[in-house]
Amino acid sequence: MKDIKIYFVAGFLALSSVLSAQENPDMDFKKAQELAKEQRFSESIALIQPLHLRFPDNADYTVYLASLYFWSGDYDAASELLKKLRAENGSSKEAFDLLLRVRMGNKEYHTAIQMAKEGKQKFPETADFYILQEAVALEKTGKYSEALTLLDDLSKTSPYFKDAEYLQTELDKKKKNNIVLGHFFTDYDNAPQAYHITHLEYSRRYERFTLAGRINYGQSYTDEIQGEADAYMKLNREGYFYLNAGISGGKIFPQYKLGGEYFHEFKKITASLGARYLAFNENNKTLLLTGHAGWNIDTWKLEYRHYLSENNSEWLSSGIVNIRKNFEATESYAQLELQYGTLPYFFLNNESLLRLSAYRIGISSKLRIQRNFFIHPVIMYEREEFVPDKFRNRITAQLSLSKRF
Repeated sequence: MKDIKIYFVAGFLALSSVLSAQENPDMDFKKAQELAKEQRFSESIALIQPLHLRFPDNADYTVYLASLYFWSGDYDAASELLKKLRAENGSSKEAFDLLLRVRMGNKEYHTAIQMAKEGKQKFPETADFYILQEAVALEKTGKYSEALTLLDDLSKTSPYFKDAEYLQTELDKKKKNNIVLGHFFTDYDNAPQAYHITHLEYSRRYERFTLAGRINYGQSYTDEIQGEADAYMKLNREGYFYLNAGISGGKIFPQYKLGGEYFHEFKKITASLGARYLAFNENNKTLLLTGHAGWNIDTWKLEYRHYLSENNSEWLSSGIVNIRKNFEATESYAQLELQYGTLPYFFLNNESLLRLSAYRIGISSKLRIQRNFFIHPVIMYEREEFVPDKFRNRITAQLSLSKRF
């Protein structure tokens, strides 16, 4: 008896919907639109389906029902309706555009590419829309160069320029090669000779890791070349290892250097733990233990990094606070750096590790000057204690230019 009542109520509601559509279809259409705005798609579909069945030639009802299927993720149902409508009325731009979106939503990217090309020919007044859709589909199929070439056709006045610019940035980030040329300078009060270091670096990104090679040329009271290699090995979506090794003659740079650190992301939190080993000569070797904890807050990042350094059986400590503002749209950032401790900004020779204490404040940044060109300026001021109660000023500056390709 209970089942009979349920079937009776369901039949009554369905009959009421049909009768309502017969009496006032416009009112039901408006109600369906209101429900859709509240993302109540199932209820909206229940109102539109009877209208579509009663008025199969009404393109508005058909397209809206297909839209509801699309919004609710039923791409096959939306596709069937739109294919029939296109067969009856091939000039309907609304149906064509919606079917293109359905193909994209259903990951039919090759079909979407052909439709976008067809759309540019059939509806040239909105060619920019089809250029963007074709570029998105090309990106999904791994044809990054073709997508970038296509996006170059969009003018800055196009209503789709902002979306195209974002896609360009995402595609540029996928480029595998990067080259960096930079210069480093540091000097302190009454120093006999400043330090100058010029470096040239090349890196290439692979699917699971990135490799980099770097040549450093140092000049001061003498000159020297150091060779370095870096590796970034991705373990999973949240973590990766960083490895570093370097070798030189031991005059300006450490004779040998080795380092490794594991980085991990926990949603808004980042953390790492690692070590560095610097061998200046047989009698002077330094072990550094380090780690950081960072907190991402919207476009800001607050980070604290700590170092423990062991030099000839003596342990020293340094702490660094970084406050960074990210500008994701232009792949840029500006960072304020504060430090108290003994460690220098750049490890040159063991003399730089012998100071008793130091306060440091500085600004570093990354600025995109063109789509694939960046500059990295750094300026640091330090007040360092080199003998008990004796302080001096140190200025450090660095400027690098990088290009990805």
